[in-house]
Amino acid sequence: MSWMDFIKTDQLPEDYQLIVDAIGLTNTIKLAQTLPSVYIYLKSPDKLFKPAKVKYILDRYAHACPEDPFNHRRMAIETGLSIREVYEIIETRKEASKQSALFKEA
Repeated sequence: MSWMDFIKTDQLPEDYQLIVDAIGLTNTIKLAQTLPSVYIYLKSPDKLFKPAKVKYILDRYAHACPEDPFNHRRMAIETGLSIREVYEIIETRKEASKQSALFKEA
């Protein structure tokens, strides 16, 4: 038995309770001990992970083949982006490719 066994989640500040719910008490204690008195701002996951989602979509688009065709709806479901966003990502890539081709011809 250790001192941690005497910690009651409902006695912690509300922010800590949210962290405990997300990652568990042991990890919350580790976080607090590793970063004491450090203010932590967590970006919205939408903004934080969007660049990785865009790269994933573009990679899947680039490697699509008849056996595994690119599916906009499936990409939207997998990434949590809207179908419209998936189409816009692909269109932006196509436009960039066209512009790149024009500069190579010049």
